[in-house]
Amino acid sequence: MTHLSINRRHFTSAMGAAVVATAIPRIGLAQSDKPLQIIVGYPPGGSTDTFARLLSVPLQGVLGRSVVVRNQPGAGGQIAATALLREGADGSAMLAINQPDLNLAIARGNAGFKASDFRVILADLHEPRVFLVKNDSGIPNFVKFVEQAKAKPGKLSISVAGGTAQEVMAKWLVDKLKIDVLVVNYKGGAEAANAVLAGDVTANLGDDFVRSSLRSKTTALFIGSDKKSPRWTEAETLQGQLKTLGVSMPSPEFLGRYGVYVVSAGFAQKNPKGYQELQQAILKARTGQVFTDYIKANNLADLSLGLPGEQFEPVFAAEMQEIERISK
Repeated sequence: MTHLSINRRHFTSAMGAAVVATAIPRIGLAQSDKPLQIIVGYPPGGSTDTFARLLSVPLQGVLGRSVVVRNQPGAGGQIAATALLREGADGSAMLAINQPDLNLAIARGNAGFKASDFRVILADLHEPRVFLVKNDSGIPNFVKFVEQAKAKPGKLSISVAGGTAQEVMAKWLVDKLKIDVLVVNYKGGAEAANAVLAGDVTANLGDDFVRSSLRSKTTALFIGSDKKSPRWTEAETLQGQLKTLGVSMPSPEFLGRYGVYVVSAGFAQKNPKGYQELQQAILKARTGQVFTDYIKANNLADLSLGLPGEQFEPVFAAEMQEIERISK
């Protein structure tokens, strides 16, 4: 799991401003006397936790009820997802997690729940994957990387954070392109990034914003998005380069990191009015000055979504099919 590196000073000041932001109209929901829990699938301090807490105060004002953020990390999000299904059938809890982490937990087959148990109510942020080599690698783009891999089977390597969507994406590329490239797992994203700087691997597959700390030392061979990144202006889109190589992607942002809020599908089905009211409340809270100021201060405008989850159902479904295929 990867976290955005965001400015904690701006987060603290934004939270202070949120406390006094009272001009947002309230929305009444069923069970309004019961606190709304935001169950975060990761430890405190990362981007998912930070944004959940940033959302919680204005959301409380919109709903007119208490909003409590609670961290339940572990097992790739399985513990938090199980807690949501146990406690959120009435709409009194939602899950803050990343996709495709939730899909990975489901696809691995031991989670005790299925994709149809959940409904993504909001897509908050999207951070595409970026593929990096050292500046002196002599590899100008991803097409050339593939050409070298075919010319020198088994000689090139890609570092990833093991057990994550980064690993799945690297294996997907190797499989689709039919290249003999070693995918090397590391305990976390920082170790994987350091491996390319140390020359232990040829390339690193990471996340756009997080890897920007390596800007001066690395070159991006692709960006996993349908548009170019302001941080990696040299990087062409992966979709465009794969088209040159005769490979298509399920979506331009395939296996990128989406920060999402998820509710129980049972709640959405049994109380569609309550679901719609909660969705509108989140959207309203998120578009207030507190959020927009924070996004601007941390240079996250190009990664910020704030869109209904229904718009991303085809993307997540296509990813799930590929994850299941690769996992077999």
